[in-house]
Amino acid sequence: MKIAKNILTILGCVVANFAFAQNYIPYYPADWEFKNNADLVDFSQVKSVTTKYLTIDENEEYPVYETYLSWNNTYQLTDYQFVNYNNSYADFDVQINYANPNGNALKSVKIVNPNTLKPIEEWQYTNGSFNVEKISVKRYLLNVTEPDVFEVKYEGNDDDFVQETVYTPQNKINSQTKYWEYRKDDGSYQLVKKLYLDNFLDQTDSLIFNSDRKKIAHYIINLSIATKTDYTYKHRKVEIAGDEHDYQQLERIIKDGKDTERYEYEYDAKGNWIVRKTYKMKNGKWEYTDITRREIEYKN
Repeated sequence: MKIAKNILTILGCVVANFAFAQNYIPYYPADWEFKNNADLVDFSQVKSVTTKYLTIDENEEYPVYETYLSWNNTYQLTDYQFVNYNNSYADFDVQINYANPNGNALKSVKIVNPNTLKPIEEWQYTNGSFNVEKISVKRYLLNVTEPDVFEVKYEGNDDDFVQETVYTPQNKINSQTKYWEYRKDDGSYQLVKKLYLDNFLDQTDSLIFNSDRKKIAHYIINLSIATKTDYTYKHRKVEIAGDEHDYQQLERIIKDGKDTERYEYEYDAKGNWIVRKTYKMKNGKWEYTDITRREIEYKN
């Protein structure tokens, strides 16, 4: 019973994470955590990564979910898959197509049910001078002949501001998200994101990154409640193309001034982690709660 309760708790968190917005991934590519934080020493040498997340209960491992990332020969991420071991209805496969073979501008995204191979959503991107201008979305619903069709529109500038507006199929505003980026001379920067629902500010996120693009702090204000999460890293030496580099590996998470999580790693010959053990602070003690395993396929 304890095992089932723990797995359901984790499953609830996973489902809640993907339930925000359109239930799968954000529309705006800058919000694609699975792509932006792949945590690879040199992803240009990687073909694919399969990551399996397991919970620990009474020294036994129980699988919770699995993800898969795949890159093509021009370093574009082309596939992202999510498999839920406890609920196959939550599975999805994101197929990513680009406007040209060497750039980051997107042409389309197709989200497929891997169990039935039927489309769940289809997104067509229209790119403008500064970034994405519009996304045309088709959402396929169960037992409905025609999909819901709606648009996501963007406006902003080349420098530091983007506004995303998600419309309903009736062409009414469903939500708006405003993004600001503030850069410093040393290469560090801050991203601010404000989510508006029904024209009211629902949540503000402020993320601080160091000059190596590692997230070091995350401030959240939701319904007037403020929280702060700090991320600390350990430095280790890795080899990239024959040269030694300093790499920052996430070591600890601190929430509102209190230790909450820490990590231990095992690495492969390329310097990428293949096993990560998670310890969470419970009743003043570190408790081994999760283990994550990665299978990495290299190009050479």
